[in-house]
Amino acid sequence: MGKTKFWHKIFLIVVIGFFLAACATVGGTKITMNYEKYSPSFRSADYAYMKGKKVVLASFHNQAQNTKTWGYYSADNKYTYESNDHLQNYFWYCFERAFKYVGVKVLDYQTDGQYYHHRYWWGAPGLGAYSAPKGVSEFQLILTSVTDQEFKFKVLVFKNGETKMDKSFSVTIPPAGTDEVPELEKRAYSLVDVAFTTIMKDRDFRRVF
Repeated sequence: MGKTKFWHKIFLIVVIGFFLAACATVGGTKITMNYEKYSPSFRSADYAYMKGKKVVLASFHNQAQNTKTWGYYSADNKYTYESNDHLQNYFWYCFERAFKYVGVKVLDYQTDGQYYHHRYWWGAPGLGAYSAPKGVSEFQLILTSVTDQEFKFKVLVFKNGETKMDKSFSVTIPPAGTDEVPELEKRAYSLVDVAFTTIMKDRDFRRVF
């Protein structure tokens, strides 16, 4: 009877150990990201060729299997980077700020008045009832993989109803090298900077935008 209790305790200790280890691997420390606090840290003058251009930002989509609804994890799973909105929306708002920072005018979709005022009386445009203004690029981003060290995504650019660009990107930044939460938050914003500037420098993007 004594041996049975002994092995029962050992079993419980092992189970608890595995449980705690599993918990520890899923982002033990939370880093809060807020798109309203995001301020581009790169030099806007480096992208002066973008000034005066116009863009409509389409909905961003999150297809990254290694993320969660509101955020992503560090490569070593020690941290959870959690945003103040759905992850794709967080990047949308950050990119909106980045585009404006380099002098690009962010426009709204045009709405077909017939759909807006009559067929959908509650004010919601119907399928095909909105579009980017003629000659203005429509920008879309799809998240495919996100950690604090690597961001993989796809960029699509549409203009006048045609797909002008469909290209995959992958950007990386060095390991954090710190456990200070404020520094890790800054690091999250720098990942946005790297992604955005990589797109701005891309020859294919500059050609079609």
